[in-house]
Amino acid sequence: MKLKYFKILFGFFLLFSLLGCSVLTDFYIQNLTNERKIIIIKYKFNIKSKLENDSSGEYSFNYKNGIASPKEFRNNKNLPSLNKTIINDYQIEVVLPPSSTTRVEKTLNYHWRSRSINNIKIDNKEIKIEDIESQSIKDKSDYIYKIE
Repeated sequence: MKLKYFKILFGFFLLFSLLGCSVLTDFYIQNLTNERKIIIIKYKFNIKSKLENDSSGEYSFNYKNGIASPKEFRNNKNLPSLNKTIINDYQIEVVLPPSSTTRVEKTLNYHWRSRSINNIKIDNKEIKIEDIESQSIKDKSDYIYKIE
C-alpha cells in the first residue's frame, strides 16, 4: 500500500516539476555578405514601449563581428548593441554590418516566432516569419537565419 502511495505521489511531483520548465530559444541573423544589411522588424506588439522598459536586454540586438554561434553570445556578456531606429510603435530598424551576427531576440519556448515577430524586411524584401523559421538553421533550441 505504501509503495503504491509513493508511486502516485512521485508521479504528481514529477508532473508538476516539469510544468515549470522553460527552454532558451534565441533568434539570430548572420550577415554572410560583404555589405551592410538594413533590417526592419515588425512586431505583433508595441515594441516602442518594450524598448523603453527593457531592463533585461531582451531586445538589445547584441552583435559580434564575424560569424558567431549562439554559444559565443551566451559566453560573452560584453557584446556591443546595434543602434535601433524606431520607425513606429510596431517596427524598428537596425543596420547589420558585413560579416557579422546579431541576436534579434532573447526568448523562452520559441515565443519569437509565435508571439513576437510578425515579419522581417531585409533590404526592403519582406519575409514572413514562417519563411524565416523554415529557412533558418536550428542550433539546439536556437534559430539562425543566414543572409547570403
